[in-house]
Amino acid sequence: MKSIVYLASLHAKFQLLEAFRIPISIVMSLISPTIGLLFFVLPQQSAGASSDAITKSVIALVIFGVMVNSLFHFAVEISQARERPWGSYTRSLPVGQGAILLSYLFSSGVLSLISVIPLLLMAIILTDASMGVINLIIGVISLVMTCIPFMLLGIAIGYFSVPKAAVAIVQVLMLILAFGGGLFIPPDTFNELFNNLSYMLPSRSSLEIVSWGTGINNDFPLKGLIGWITWTLLLLVIIILKIKNEVDREY
Repeated sequence: MKSIVYLASLHAKFQLLEAFRIPISIVMSLISPTIGLLFFVLPQQSAGASSDAITKSVIALVIFGVMVNSLFHFAVEISQARERPWGSYTRSLPVGQGAILLSYLFSSGVLSLISVIPLLLMAIILTDASMGVINLIIGVISLVMTCIPFMLLGIAIGYFSVPKAAVAIVQVLMLILAFGGGLFIPPDTFNELFNNLSYMLPSRSSLEIVSWGTGINNDFPLKGLIGWITWTLLLLVIIILKIKNEVDREY
């Protein structure tokens, strides 16, 4: 019997091939975060913002790019796949819930992480953002870890909604997560109540953990880590139960 990882990687391979058959979607995923850099970060630099402030803005924009692409890729792809005959067929196969979930994490996760590469290159070339190599490596690892709740949230939206509704939900949700999580507005400007509420969002958890990993914030992000663990476990349980319910219904 084939392992779960093998089955998931095989399924993810064909999902990626399907995605690259429509290159415009890949191009837009690469361009969108970069546009944010040009219109939000570069004007700050022209206005005399410090190197640390620019670095914080770039980190927030990287998280935003991964978040948006994760939500859209997962929510739209899964909601569309569930309505196709092929989706019903694959759900009836005896591969287990783990392989189905991992395949989506592999395929859409890769696309989401690739989307920030042009943004990082533009930030290096055009901005005063600075970071050591070690901090950069730790930051990338932190980013990969903290993007998991965004992926799981996108998967949950895909399983609980139809394609048109999924797009609308993601559009509203990404603004709530971006503004509430301190990606567009620095958390330092939040009042005490809003600051505490902000820690309930996965975007704030990601910002705190990645900022600590890159050395921008020296305080250990205990609240962010608790939020990340809570969101990851909660969404994972919800998704596994939903997948199991759909697989059982196919039989």
